[in-house]
Amino acid sequence: MKSNYWHNKVCIVTGASSGLGLAIAQAFADRQARVVINARRKEPLALAAETLRAGGAEILPIVGDVTKQPDVDRLVQTVKEQFGKVDLLCNCAGRSARQAVLDTSPEDFQDMLDVNFLATVRMTRAFAPMLLEQRGSLVNIGSLASKVAPRLMGGYPASKHALAAYSQQLRMEHGPAGLHVMLVCPGPIRRDDTAPRYE
Repeated sequence: MKSNYWHNKVCIVTGASSGLGLAIAQAFADRQARVVINARRKEPLALAAETLRAGGAEILPIVGDVTKQPDVDRLVQTVKEQFGKVDLLCNCAGRSARQAVLDTSPEDFQDMLDVNFLATVRMTRAFAPMLLEQRGSLVNIGSLASKVAPRLMGGYPASKHALAAYSQQLRMEHGPAGLHVMLVCPGPIRRDDTAPRYE
């Protein structure tokens, strides 16, 4: 029988109450990982946890806003107390926009950077010691917009370009120490719900 690499690995997925984040969490749950799921809203996160547990997976839902350092600190402490290690962090929480760039205010750009870039910086810095100890994996969910800058997407492309640069720096600086860094750049993803991208 082929060994299952992810069996009992501790995997954290942000933005995991729906959409791509939930799909990623499901993939790890299907491989018997111990999955920590995070999102801002309690009810959708609880529903996601129930769905993931249906297959027998060990799921730990932690409500919190990854743009806020106290919430990130609480997430770290909870994971340390529960598992004592982290094998993978997937920064999936994000938000898109539909707006002309000249109609996008500095405040709009700041909001987009907070969610799509600085939240990843906060999470990565907070979990880096545990990831490096395990020679673990860091997965940042970027976008095709991190390679090109499409029109009418407001501050979204700029935030994803920043994420791409950050991921490359992490790979170059910490890859030799065993941190596996991956930037995933999907195109548009169809959603069947009307919930905001950032959950």
